[in-house]
Amino acid sequence: MTPMYPELSSWSDLPRLNADQFFAIFPLAGQACEADESEFYDGDVDDLEFIVINGNVSISREQLDEMAAVLDDDWTLRIAVDGHAQVDGGADPLFAVKGDLHCSWLGIDRSWDSYSVHGRVYARDCVFVSASDEGWMRTLPATRIDTPFLFLWNYKPDTIDLNPDAVMFVLGFEWWGSTLPNRCYAHKDIVYVLDSRFLTPFTCEYTEEAVIDSGAILRALAAGESIYRAGFNVRCEQATDAAWAAMKEGEHRLAYFHYKQAVAIWPDSYPARAGMADAMRAESAYAQAFDLYLEASKRFPPEQTGLVNDALNMAARIALRLGWLDRAHALATQSIDFTRASEWNDKLLTDAWWIRGETCIAQGDMAAAQRDLEQSLRFDQGAPQPNWLMGQLCFRRGDLEQARAFHAKAARRWSGTAYYDVADTYIEGFNPVSVDWDQLDPATVLPA
Repeated sequence: MTPMYPELSSWSDLPRLNADQFFAIFPLAGQACEADESEFYDGDVDDLEFIVINGNVSISREQLDEMAAVLDDDWTLRIAVDGHAQVDGGADPLFAVKGDLHCSWLGIDRSWDSYSVHGRVYARDCVFVSASDEGWMRTLPATRIDTPFLFLWNYKPDTIDLNPDAVMFVLGFEWWGSTLPNRCYAHKDIVYVLDSRFLTPFTCEYTEEAVIDSGAILRALAAGESIYRAGFNVRCEQATDAAWAAMKEGEHRLAYFHYKQAVAIWPDSYPARAGMADAMRAESAYAQAFDLYLEASKRFPPEQTGLVNDALNMAARIALRLGWLDRAHALATQSIDFTRASEWNDKLLTDAWWIRGETCIAQGDMAAAQRDLEQSLRFDQGAPQPNWLMGQLCFRRGDLEQARAFHAKAARRWSGTAYYDVADTYIEGFNPVSVDWDQLDPATVLPA
């Protein structure tokens, strides 16, 4: 570390202040204590002692380790800096900094407040913000941060004044988006860009576990290594953004070429390949979409057995609609076996089971169809497709009352069924076409 400020000579022999003396120097901390003393300290505030380092200072890693050791032995002691601080590593031993904080990395938890750093945090490598395993998204007190990477676990980033080129990774299934302009990978989207070295596999779609290995990330960034998956390129993400915008406007062909551009930049991008398939499917080019979904499914992170490979399910679904029953059955089975490895139960697993169940109906194996549809409904009792298909099975064997009951359940979440009637699995409006997009010069489609 090249010192920005005078190096700290000593700190342990500095006088220890009581709470009132500390609050006179750090009035924001005093206000926070008055607002909610229990959040400030879980005990009598008068029991606390404070060491205040005056002026701008650079603190070595050895000194930080010394501070941490003293704090471990004395839980009532707090150390603060009345000025700017530069630290070699993380800043966990510092209770409050009245100016800016320059550090290698920073960990923020529920104890963080508006007084923790009065100025701006400059973290060379990254910042971790963690609310622990709480199951809902907390709001961070207004904080100013400059860093390349911001990792948040059960925290919303909207109250952060963040440098615009920072990349955010947000864990928390109650995620509803951010008002910040920063590039953000939320929850399961993280697995498509962050290298598997830094991730513990999701146990299920809605996991509340900390799947990001912060220690491994810190070591990699300190060594100057990339934390992205091999081949990752931000230009691929920019092309994917353009494709997504085109899809929202119904410009499917334009979206396809943006996605194709993204794949050319990063061939192993699962979202870009799946996006190409989505654009084809939106134009009813199902056979072409099938090939693309199949290719996308091969790029799904193989270790993430707690997540559904949606591209694989879509390939199975299209194969079913096109009458490729053996392929549909094999692909649906592959999807079922993939998630079965994690032994998790969730309604997101319902699709592969009803796809295989409908395939069994088309193959004439009604007993197997019944088993698969029952399993599908075990994951999601209100899912429209398996309810409709169970109604079909009941209709076929003459149990009309039970058939009406299943079809009524399907209609609760599916106001207009895509199936033509109760007697078979013909889908209304399924009219496959073929498009010639791959024969076109991308330069004639993409904006200059």
